[in-house]
Amino acid sequence: MSRRRPRPDEVDPRPRPDMRMRVYTLGVLGGLTVLGGRLVQLQGADASKLADRALEQRTSTTTLYAKRGDILDARGVVLATSVERRDVIADPKAISSYNLRNGKPYKEDRGTGPAGAAARLAPVLGIDVPTLTEKLTGNGHYAVVAVGITPELWQQVSDLGIPGITAQRQTQRIYPTGAACSTLVGVLGTPTQDKKTKAFSDQPLSGLEVARNSLLVGRNGWMRYERSAGGQEIPLGDRETVEPVDGTSLRLTIDSDLQWKAQSAIAAKVAETGAESGTVVIMDKEQRLLALASAPSLDPANRVGLTNDQLQNTALTKVFEPGSTAKVVTLAAALEEGVVTAGSRFVVPGELPRYDKTFHDSHPHGDEKLTLAGILAQSSNIGTILAGEKLDTDLVKTTQVLHDYHVAFGFGAKTTLKFPGESGGILGDPAKYSGTQRYTVMFGQGLSVTAVQAASVFATIANDGVRVEPTLIAGQSDPDGNYRAEPAGASSRVVSAATATTLRNMMQAVVSEAGTAAAAEIPGYLVAGKTGTANRYDVDLGRYSGYTASFIGLAPADDPELVVAVILQDPKTNYYGGSAAGPVFKDVMTYALAQRGIAPSAEPPADLPLTWGGDTGAEQDISTGAVGDTAAQ
Repeated sequence: MSRRRPRPDEVDPRPRPDMRMRVYTLGVLGGLTVLGGRLVQLQGADASKLADRALEQRTSTTTLYAKRGDILDARGVVLATSVERRDVIADPKAISSYNLRNGKPYKEDRGTGPAGAAARLAPVLGIDVPTLTEKLTGNGHYAVVAVGITPELWQQVSDLGIPGITAQRQTQRIYPTGAACSTLVGVLGTPTQDKKTKAFSDQPLSGLEVARNSLLVGRNGWMRYERSAGGQEIPLGDRETVEPVDGTSLRLTIDSDLQWKAQSAIAAKVAETGAESGTVVIMDKEQRLLALASAPSLDPANRVGLTNDQLQNTALTKVFEPGSTAKVVTLAAALEEGVVTAGSRFVVPGELPRYDKTFHDSHPHGDEKLTLAGILAQSSNIGTILAGEKLDTDLVKTTQVLHDYHVAFGFGAKTTLKFPGESGGILGDPAKYSGTQRYTVMFGQGLSVTAVQAASVFATIANDGVRVEPTLIAGQSDPDGNYRAEPAGASSRVVSAATATTLRNMMQAVVSEAGTAAAAEIPGYLVAGKTGTANRYDVDLGRYSGYTASFIGLAPADDPELVVAVILQDPKTNYYGGSAAGPVFKDVMTYALAQRGIAPSAEPPADLPLTWGGDTGAEQDISTGAVGDTAAQ
């Protein structure tokens, strides 16, 4: 019996067992191949990357902060320094399991999780428990708990042994002399934090902290270490360190005792007179700045309600029309050009028409017979114009000659101090002066200076006519303590020694009963100086309003050592330079002469004649104190 062969449409559609086996085998082999390749990749080509990633996950990097350089006075007294502080950092994810074992409290007498850790930290850090609990709660690994605590306080925190609590080293800037030096030294603002590195960086706001920041700041280092799950460093684990480089320290020419005295004196006078601001500059004849005081100033420890004015050192940043103190420049030019002497005789009328204006002095008078010394002693505007006109018969040439002396004395240009916000003053192009301005600049109106520029004129005269560029930095010390002195300022001769001596003798009469500043006399010392009571231009109002009262003097006049300039802006109760600023000069200069051990004068007063021809009217004005230096135009 034969079998019938199945027809094609009768073939069993199911895959045969041998075929399924082959497919499965191929699948298994393919999977093993992929897994093997991946294993080779992980163990071979990517092993290093994976190891680095694993290390990164169990390591921490912390910034090692460079110590900001100190700022010292000329004798090494600290004006600004940095102290070590710590920022407390939490790992909230690690703290979430604080005091827990298998979901139960490990120590029964303590709480668990963020609340338990906060309860232990709160009394040490002085932060309430709810606030701390909030900071310690989360799934992240970084949260700032406290900033700027002392190393001693951090030790107390560390002794608690709370896993996930670590610290970053930080520094804090302190200013031991407080408000006395704040506008000069400057202050730091709130540090900013880099989002990536978490490192804080200083934010200088003013003064030398801004001007010399690149020297002071140093260069931060860092440390990378292996850490446990609780965030603590693993002993004997991998550790890599790049040490920080501390900043450079500055030694100033400033004397902190003089700075304190100047600051106290000007702050008191500003309060007494209701002035908008006040400035005192003390420098020696080589123009080393010994004090730069300005009021209002800033208490670095209390910055509530801080204003921009409190950050400004007005000795360098505020400009004003100097008024009569600038008459010294006009008379110096006339003496140096040989067109007058101290005894040159002038008939000074009560009114002087020039261009489209009639000029006056501070007090009404008829014709007065004054010498050049008498013009300076009485601070006569009209007499100064008459002396200035002798520079040349051509007024245009006279203006140019006087402008050249203004420039030589340092007007119209910044010093080389590179102080933030410093002004170079305002000194126009003489070719563009108005007809009136050609005369007003002779007695200090129509141009503007800073207090340092104004003081520089008198220091030049004290230094026998040689002007030295003002200096504020005596030297700097690198992080290893190596000190390097700064070079002396550049010097240039402005007038001859003879002219400077004549001016010093003439200015002695200003500080006498015959002059405008008897209040600036110092017993035992010859003082040479000049008052200023200038019309004050108010930028906000766009017109003249109020006065600038000033007195600038040098002592001892027979052997000059020191210059003190006192400036009061818009005093309300007394705006005369002699009676408002003069007493501050006397107070500060008396202190400075004693503090620096400068011997009293050995020479008699110059006693130059102030009038001539028996002018009893002028002599009576002088003897009765009728003269003044108000900038009557």
